[in-house]
Amino acid sequence: MAPGKELAPFEGFPADLPDFLWGIALNNEKPWFEARRDIYERCLHGPVKALAYGVCAALAERFPDIPLTPHISRIYRDVRTLNGRGPLNDHMWFSLGRTGRVYATEPQFFFGVAATQCDWGVGFWNADTAMMERWRAAIDANPQRLSRIVRKINRLEGFEMTGPVYKRPKGDPGALLYPWYNARRVVVQKVIWNEPAPPGPALLGTLTDDFAALMPLYEYLLTIQ
Repeated sequence: MAPGKELAPFEGFPADLPDFLWGIALNNEKPWFEARRDIYERCLHGPVKALAYGVCAALAERFPDIPLTPHISRIYRDVRTLNGRGPLNDHMWFSLGRTGRVYATEPQFFFGVAATQCDWGVGFWNADTAMMERWRAAIDANPQRLSRIVRKINRLEGFEMTGPVYKRPKGDPGALLYPWYNARRVVVQKVIWNEPAPPGPALLGTLTDDFAALMPLYEYLLTIQ
């Protein structure tokens, strides 16, 4: 955001957001989208940007020593990854991390919105083999530290560990940490459905509180570099 430029506050997602996103899925062509760019700004891009910067500012007040920078996804797909698909993304997301860029070796808070659901959480987007080896080594060195974090996460409403696990387990540190130890990537996520309507203004406070509750895991993940 340019210096001195005020960003509109997050006021929730409009009721017609799901219809617009379904429209992208059914009409995934540039001319269709460009004729509806004003709807995109009102329904999707504007609210997502306001939410990202609002949550980032709220977290900065609570955690002034932990810098976070927003990164907001684009509506157009990377042409190198189309693989026969249309040029448009039928969803949008933002991440909050140290650099505002999505790296395999950097954990991120994230939020995504699609036609049917919203999801948010924290984790590594694409952890490589070397990173997961360091992850398991950290657990082996001090399982109690991660155990304390996991117990707190298990008490959070709606969050769960997601993502693939190794077909051949890498080890067994006990029931509590077993799924974490054998994960191929570390992602903790909550999903809500956009029914009967997408979330309203209260979502900003919900995300701020949830990300604050997940901050101990985020700080732990920063050590796995």
